[in-house]
Amino acid sequence: MWHRLNQALHRLLPQPCLLCGQANSHSLCSECERSLPRLDQYPWRCTQCSIPLPGDASLCGHCVRQSPAFTTCVIPYSYSHPLDFLIHQFKYRRQLASGKQLARLLLQHCRQAERPDMVVPVPMHWRKRWQRGFNQSELLAAPIARSLGLPLVNALRRQQHGHSQKGLSRRERLGNLRRAFSIAAKYRPLVHGAHVVLVDDVVTTTATARCLSDLLIKAGAARVDIWALARTPDR
Repeated sequence: MWHRLNQALHRLLPQPCLLCGQANSHSLCSECERSLPRLDQYPWRCTQCSIPLPGDASLCGHCVRQSPAFTTCVIPYSYSHPLDFLIHQFKYRRQLASGKQLARLLLQHCRQAERPDMVVPVPMHWRKRWQRGFNQSELLAAPIARSLGLPLVNALRRQQHGHSQKGLSRRERLGNLRRAFSIAAKYRPLVHGAHVVLVDDVVTTTATARCLSDLLIKAGAARVDIWALARTPDR
C-alpha cells in the first residue's frame, strides 16, 4: 500500500531534473533531454556497430576486417556530456532514478526495432554485482522487456571476474574476455533458433558485444542484435 502511495505521489508532485534541477513532471526535463548527444546527428554510421564514420560508407574498418556475429545495433546516443554524467550517477553512485530515465530513453528507440524473441542483459560477475549492488544492464533491460511484452532471460554468465575493461584497447579487451563468459545449460534450448537482443549501457570497442553474440550464435541463436544506450567514439 505504501509503495503504491509513494508511486502516486512521485507521479503527481514536481520532480527535480537530474541535470539542471528544475522542477517538472519527470526526472529529466524536456530541454535537458533534447541536449543529450544523439548519434543520428552524424550523417554516416556503421550499419553494424553504429560507430560514426568520417565519410560515406556503410561499414567501419573493424567490421570490414572482422564481421561481428551480431546483426545490428540500436544505440541512440554518443557517450559524451551530459549523458555520461547520468550513466556515471547510475552505475557508480547508485542513483536509480537516473537508471529509470536511461531505460526510458533507450526504450523509445527500441520500439522501432525489429521485434526479438527475448531480451538478455549483458552479465556481470557475482563479485562485482555484490560490490555494486546491481547489474546496470539488467536494470535497463527489465523495463524494456516488460514494456515490449518480451521475456527477460539471464542466459549468460560471467564466470571469470577478470579486470575492468575501462581504459583498455580493443585487443586488450578481447584478450581480457577469453573464456570469461558462458551460457547456462538450462537456457540453451531456449536460445536455440531464437532472435536474441543483448542489452548493455555503453558499447566501447564492441569487444564484449562480439564475444557474447558469437557465444549465442554458436549455441544456435538465429540472430543477435545489440541494444545499448551509448556508443563511445572510436579511438
